[in-house]
Amino acid sequence: MNVIIYDIETLKEYFLVVCLIPGETYRAFKVNAEENNLDGFVKFINEHKHHYWVGYNNLRFDSQVVEWVLRNYEHWHDLSGLEITARIHQKASDVIDDANHDVFPEYRESDLSLPQLDLFRIHHFDNKNRRVSLKRLEFEMDLEDIEEMPIAADKTGMTKDDLFLTTKYCINDVWATYQFYLITIGQTDHPLYKGKDKIQLRLDIQEEFGIPCLNYSDSKIGDEMIKKYYCQEKRIDYKELPKKGFFTKYTAVKECIAPYVAFQTPQLQKFLERIKKIKLGVQDDFKEELHFYNNVYSFMKGGLHTENKPKIFEADEEYEIIDWDVSSYYPAIIINNGRYPRHLGKEFLHGYKTMFEKRLELKPLAKKDKRIAGIVEALKLSVNSVYGKSSDMQNWIYDRQLTMFTTITGELSLMMLIEAYELAGINVISANTDGVTIIIKKCYIDKMHEINSWWSGLTGYELERADYQKIIFSTVNDYLAIKTDGEVKKKGDFLTDFELHKNKSARIVPLALEQYFVSDIPVDTTIRSHSTIYDFCLRQKASKDFHYEGVDRSTGTKTIYHKLIRYYISNTGEKLLKVKNEHSDSGAADVSQVEAGEWVVTVCNHLPKNALLKNINHAYYIERAEKIIRKIQTEGKGKQLVVDPNQLSLF
Repeated sequence: MNVIIYDIETLKEYFLVVCLIPGETYRAFKVNAEENNLDGFVKFINEHKHHYWVGYNNLRFDSQVVEWVLRNYEHWHDLSGLEITARIHQKASDVIDDANHDVFPEYRESDLSLPQLDLFRIHHFDNKNRRVSLKRLEFEMDLEDIEEMPIAADKTGMTKDDLFLTTKYCINDVWATYQFYLITIGQTDHPLYKGKDKIQLRLDIQEEFGIPCLNYSDSKIGDEMIKKYYCQEKRIDYKELPKKGFFTKYTAVKECIAPYVAFQTPQLQKFLERIKKIKLGVQDDFKEELHFYNNVYSFMKGGLHTENKPKIFEADEEYEIIDWDVSSYYPAIIINNGRYPRHLGKEFLHGYKTMFEKRLELKPLAKKDKRIAGIVEALKLSVNSVYGKSSDMQNWIYDRQLTMFTTITGELSLMMLIEAYELAGINVISANTDGVTIIIKKCYIDKMHEINSWWSGLTGYELERADYQKIIFSTVNDYLAIKTDGEVKKKGDFLTDFELHKNKSARIVPLALEQYFVSDIPVDTTIRSHSTIYDFCLRQKASKDFHYEGVDRSTGTKTIYHKLIRYYISNTGEKLLKVKNEHSDSGAADVSQVEAGEWVVTVCNHLPKNALLKNINHAYYIERAEKIIRKIQTEGKGKQLVVDPNQLSLF
């Protein structure tokens, strides 16, 4: 695919488009008091008609402004450069205002003159729970520069230096967008993205299913696939699809429990009898807590989980640690129990089951055929999205009873398996949504298989096995598990590789924890010998009510920072403060310290990859790692160690 990476700036006195064709140099098209390159920009467009224009949130902003310019610039020949920039600036402000008020953009994607690839949309960063600015993305990608825009958009009397700084800033954003594009097509060393080409996946889906999904998120692709299969089953046109879901005032829990659910112990029998009497309002969550044998089980809308305390479990000559996950648990619950959104009828279930079975049929072929792999991935997106869509009031699939049936039946089914294990003398370590981890005497293995066969035969669900040497829990959502084949599974505090919408601050800490628990290497050794400076960095982002200030301890000099900042804990530096803005109505403290105690920081929004590490205060990171280790080894009873950063930094 031929692509042009681009970004625009729409200041009152400066309109700028910076373009990059991979492998070539940057092209900058400028309009200001001294220049007007609009004709050159249009000529460049005509010379690259077959390129896709790649940007970040460009469908909502950049493409809208550029399209408006292309449709109007021929009428501007008599205007001065500043008159043109003022018009474009006003249009850009209107586009932003419309977006802030959820007004549909003026130009649909199909109406745009330039075909677009919007990385912001593809990665679903337009979802409020995953929203990521390009600046924050630059931090997560370990780029050298994450500077904010240095010039105010409405500034007048711009100097040559102002124009230069704006151009430099825009080029940096294009570079960042290009790096994100490479990650998007799998050309990266990042283990979560390496070799996974999201663009090719969308091209394969487009070819196979006829869905124009180049700028769709995975979630939207899933939704569109379901619509396609449902229309085929129902024999209706796409336009005839329901516009809204099924709404009811109450959901009775007894209607959300599969007929096979039953318990052997009086405790769980009474629990089941009690919850069957519950009626849930539209805004009510199903929340229960149950003490059973040696665990506390929480029933939440996200699934069943144990309230695990800090602890280490290790296999030995007498005991094995085995994890049993239910294969495709939520889709299997829906299909095996014949459930479907009540307003969509059985045709929905037929289409859903067809997708599920087709994926299983093609899955063995996916390893040898990339195109089939894309189809399998598309079907997986569709099958896995139904549960989430059924809980979204804005979605056409919405049916709260389907959501609650899937969740509650799933939780109770796992409790049946857990109960059977415990009654047989098999101890449950933890449970989490779709799986159970046990520590079992080897003499009970046959009994375990007997229980599994009974449970799978009754429910129709398949169990998948993983064997562990050791599991280290900080909480149920924070653990490190070492499989018998040496593979390491990590979650929460122990994660070392992060999706780009997650916060990778102080990554050196989980890296040190992994080395400690897997290879018995002291955290001090790992942290002091580590050479990647970005793994020591943390980030903060100011809201509209606050900004950050750095105060030099020796001189008292104050530096004001805005929006996102990158920093590391250092031997010499400044105290970092979070300061309330003058007109803020927040009830928070006027001033608070970002890093408590005597720690000082070095703010480094510009940070070369080869920067020296000599000023890093390793003691801070060592203390963070050792605090987690201490909590685990003492099972949460250890005393907190007070560290003197100045003393330890001398080691």
